[in-house]
Amino acid sequence: MVKLEKMLFPTDFSPYSMIVTEFLEDLKNAGVKEIGILFIVNTARLSSVSGGFDLGRYVELEEKRAEEELPKILERIEKAGMKAKVVKPFPSGDPVNEIVKSSKSYDFISIGARGRGIFKEILLGSVSEGVLRRSDIPVYVFKSRTEILESGVKCYKPCEDLFARILVAYDFSKHSQKCLEYATEIAKRTRGEMILLYVEEDGKDKKDNLKAVAEDLRAKGISVIDIKASGSPVKVILSKQAEMKATTVFLGSRGLSLPRSLIGGSVSDPVVRAVEVPVFVSKGPKE
Repeated sequence: MVKLEKMLFPTDFSPYSMIVTEFLEDLKNAGVKEIGILFIVNTARLSSVSGGFDLGRYVELEEKRAEEELPKILERIEKAGMKAKVVKPFPSGDPVNEIVKSSKSYDFISIGARGRGIFKEILLGSVSEGVLRRSDIPVYVFKSRTEILESGVKCYKPCEDLFARILVAYDFSKHSQKCLEYATEIAKRTRGEMILLYVEEDGKDKKDNLKAVAEDLRAKGISVIDIKASGSPVKVILSKQAEMKATTVFLGSRGLSLPRSLIGGSVSDPVVRAVEVPVFVSKGPKE
């Protein structure tokens, strides 16, 4: 049985990363009981700095900033009825390395990402993308609608009920089966509707019985819409998400040592960049 009880929440306190905290009630309903808050002193960005830079002072100021911001997050998490734990001492270094290293005792990672139209890099710098590629556990990437104001960037929730309509990209592989297990567990807990989507690529139908998978889910008490479509998986997933007003997308991804699959990096990467709702990327084994 898949577990989603312990969540790692990396944050730099930016509006992009803090969008995760807008969904605390939904995450609790999905089974999250404990959240680890991870702040990293990003020294990787200092690699080009030379001459006279006081690294110790920089680390001290960043840690002070974290100590000032963390109580607000702790209060929100505890108010939502979950345990909160700050990862200490604050690690310093490359954020991707530190997030992956700190994730070993957690069930999944939730990380914020930049909204479309703000920067060319759709993801939160290279951090979200790096974590997606290197993590051995599922990664939930939270997108937000963004607006640039005189006071800075404002992020808006992309949906009100995170698990109201869960779109699952399914291709009958063991990797997408693992993703379906996560989505099934959440749908059972939250009573969300599932949209089970299978895409025939280049007219090649695997002839697997999507209806049988959907019926099995219905027997578990889940409301399911099963859809079989043809075309580019990325384009179909994006268009069906918009058409069906899915509030979140679930994708499977293979381990790093495997070639990219139908629902692997070649699909999950562009979907995460382009879709306007949060994307849960489950992880398959490294073979």
